[in-house]
Amino acid sequence: MAGLKNSASAMWQPQFNRPNWLYNPGSATAKVYSSLCHDCQYPFVKASTNFNLEEWRKPSSYFHSSSLLIRARRGTLQNDNGSFKLYAKGQNISTVHPGQKHLLSKESISTNAKKFLFHTEGGGQVNAIVEQVDKMYAVEIKVSLLDKSSTSEHHMFLHWGLFRSDSSDWVLLEAEAVPAGTSFANGKNEAMQTPMQLELDGVQKLRIELNADSAPFFISFVLFKPSGSKDRQEWIRSSTHTNFSIPVGLERGRPEPLGLSYQKNDAANFSLYSKNATNVTLCLYKAGDTQPSLEIDLDPILHRTGDVWHVQLQSVERFAFYGYRCKGEISWESGNRFHARNVLLDPYAKVLASFRSGEENLTIQGAVLGSLKRTGKFNWEDDCHPCIPLESLLAYKLNVEGFTKDESSGIAADLRGTLLGVTEKIPYLIDLGINAVILQPLFACDQNRGPFYPFNFFVPMEFDELFEDSIPTSGYFKQMVKELHKNGIEVILDVVYSHTAENGDESPENISFRGIDNATYYVLDQYGKIAKSEYGTENTFNCNHPAVHEMILDSLRYWVQDYHVDGFCFMHAPALVIGPHRQTLSRPLLIEAISFDPVLAKTKLIADLSSPLTRNCKEMVFPHWRRWSELNYSFCDDVRRFVRGEKGQLSSFATRLCGSGDLFADGRGPSFSMNLVSSYLGLTLADLVSYSDSNILDTDLSWNCGEEGPTDNLTVLDTRVKQVRNFLMILFLSQGVPVLNMGDEYGHSKVGTCEMEGRSSCFHWDALQENYGQEIARLIASLSRFRLRYKDLLQRSKFLKPEELTWHGSELNSPSWENHDSCFLAMSLQQLNTRDEVVPMVNKLYMAFNSHDYAVNATLPELPQGIMWHQIADTSLPYPKNFLTTGKPIFVDGELRTFAKYEVQPFSVILLEALSVEYDSKIKPSSSIVLE
Repeated sequence: MAGLKNSASAMWQPQFNRPNWLYNPGSATAKVYSSLCHDCQYPFVKASTNFNLEEWRKPSSYFHSSSLLIRARRGTLQNDNGSFKLYAKGQNISTVHPGQKHLLSKESISTNAKKFLFHTEGGGQVNAIVEQVDKMYAVEIKVSLLDKSSTSEHHMFLHWGLFRSDSSDWVLLEAEAVPAGTSFANGKNEAMQTPMQLELDGVQKLRIELNADSAPFFISFVLFKPSGSKDRQEWIRSSTHTNFSIPVGLERGRPEPLGLSYQKNDAANFSLYSKNATNVTLCLYKAGDTQPSLEIDLDPILHRTGDVWHVQLQSVERFAFYGYRCKGEISWESGNRFHARNVLLDPYAKVLASFRSGEENLTIQGAVLGSLKRTGKFNWEDDCHPCIPLESLLAYKLNVEGFTKDESSGIAADLRGTLLGVTEKIPYLIDLGINAVILQPLFACDQNRGPFYPFNFFVPMEFDELFEDSIPTSGYFKQMVKELHKNGIEVILDVVYSHTAENGDESPENISFRGIDNATYYVLDQYGKIAKSEYGTENTFNCNHPAVHEMILDSLRYWVQDYHVDGFCFMHAPALVIGPHRQTLSRPLLIEAISFDPVLAKTKLIADLSSPLTRNCKEMVFPHWRRWSELNYSFCDDVRRFVRGEKGQLSSFATRLCGSGDLFADGRGPSFSMNLVSSYLGLTLADLVSYSDSNILDTDLSWNCGEEGPTDNLTVLDTRVKQVRNFLMILFLSQGVPVLNMGDEYGHSKVGTCEMEGRSSCFHWDALQENYGQEIARLIASLSRFRLRYKDLLQRSKFLKPEELTWHGSELNSPSWENHDSCFLAMSLQQLNTRDEVVPMVNKLYMAFNSHDYAVNATLPELPQGIMWHQIADTSLPYPKNFLTTGKPIFVDGELRTFAKYEVQPFSVILLEALSVEYDSKIKPSSSIVLE
């Protein structure tokens, strides 16, 4: 475009005008300057005319001109019958009479004026004021050097140019567009040179006006002092030995909060942490553009506070998306991986732009940008956190997309596989007795590799590719949470902070953290290379670096405050205790900060010590500060060993039944044990009893019950169903929190593989209508109700007392602890006897677990007169007799007895309840359990 020498910047066209010449209709012209007094910082106006010279200086000044119209920077002085009135924005704010002293107060200064003060190499000062007046930006530069004698002979020159994205690439004007007296310097120091006006006190000034439509940009300059009779020519730079740089149309901004935030006046503040970057460029995109429409270099003096880069723009309404380019030292040993070509995602972005048309096959870095849209307010109505006590939880691990993706879900097609689809199935969750859902990872992630590879910790992943950004998904997530809360169901998120989708140095993906400050965000080895973890990840997030740990905290707070989630399950939790030098920290900064953060005070915190990639579980003492629960994989392993009939497991099995005191008797209690028998990261419950021949499954402690995989053998099938019942009975009758896995209630299978299922996996709702699905779903619902009925015994925050628990073998009070071959264990739970003070405790529940391949006759504890044992469950019986909602009394030889023996069948579990019985002739053995 005409007027610009640099065609690369033709998208904008700054205009420069001569200093403001105003014409008095009477006879004279006045060249007007206005500034702030260097000494007192009050404004003064200096008017130079062809018939008079009057000065307003400092607070006390006289003005005697009889007829003059002056347009000052702050307003207008007008003649009014011999007096002069000062106007600002159309309002008279002061009147000055001839010969009268007048004070121009700071209140008369426009509030949008921005001041900048620079120090020169020689100790002088450069003051600059930038102000927007109507559609113009006025920039006034004033130079005051310590050695004023050296500036008294000649005008100094402003050696200058304009830039946005590259401070070394100045934009110059054509000759007809430059201020008067400007010349062009060519060659190495190509720039515009404009003479400054020399004042009587040795101060040199220059005023330039620019079109506001051209903003934002920077004026970059050095001062050139020509040679004189006493000294030689000199180039003067800032005290940091760099060019002076004045932002026009953008403000310094604030370092907090990090990310994009909007001010009350709609100005957009951008803030980015990068300790090691030497240059940061903000890139703004218009809708539909694949290249930045505007790039703004952030000056390290004006736009950096500590290690945070920041800038504020008055308006970004012309743009849709944003990102950053970062430059810095790129030596391998430094740990930095800067590459100015990549436009990087803001780690604190709260809204993401979706994949645009034609970008489906691009690398992930080509499609991820932050959106400039605001999320808007969500109508939470009277939503509040259910705040269910830990011991009362019944958790259900759920994959949002897979839960309703299948057509058999019976919901509208546009809701299948979405967040709102989950809300359609709330009645089903209630029927099962679920009061907490643990949602599999939902952070924005690499869609090709799955949810365990996140690249942002503030935005939920997309469930509909039709959206142009993540705002609709955000709204749907909040709606889902609100509906779950209405029905008394808490929402807990699986979260991954241990690693990201950016890989390591062998196959890097420069998406965000790596290109912004690799040495800060990732754990490095001694050679500056990204360290792999021992759990199968290509990188390890540097969670205990102060800046990184603060970002993780901000992320957690955001999900609690903005999305109302109730807790977090931290996958690969051992990575949270790793220090910057790959050492295990005994008191990790991050864990302690999360534990005592006030915003997170009422949230559930769950540590998952296994790796989602290798499935290895690290044996360690996790620092918990009495706040953290743990997924109890020891419970999972020991229960599996016992149920499949391994010898020598009685003691370990008993420990798990009682709440894993070896793990949680450290100031916490059994409610901190999240018990599970299957996992979506390993074998499903159905596969656990159907596959075991593969060497891969040796560590999964499964048993196929006689044949591998699918079979028509009725004996094998019957044993498998009994084993599933056994696992569920043990899960619900143990102290701790039961954790169910989606699909186990209908027999979901991965055909014996332990691999994570992709997004194609789905919940088969039609399987719930089959006999097996109906039986297991009913068993889970019945167990959840029974557990609630006996919450004083089965839902406890503290361990059972010795007087509340008695262990048995086949004979009373004789568990076979020393018998290595024993696979039978029984226990009775006692409650306080309110009927008889002589007998303070009374038996209430009896349960027996038989993993032998033969039946065991177990002696039942004797009960007081009028109380009988009633059978609640026997997993060896066919459906629906295996679990009775109303227990049936036990007959011995056709009579009710207060004591008896019970034959516990091979691979089965029984549950008996002590209830009072009014004996009369109407009670028939046919309606009861008869023991011969």
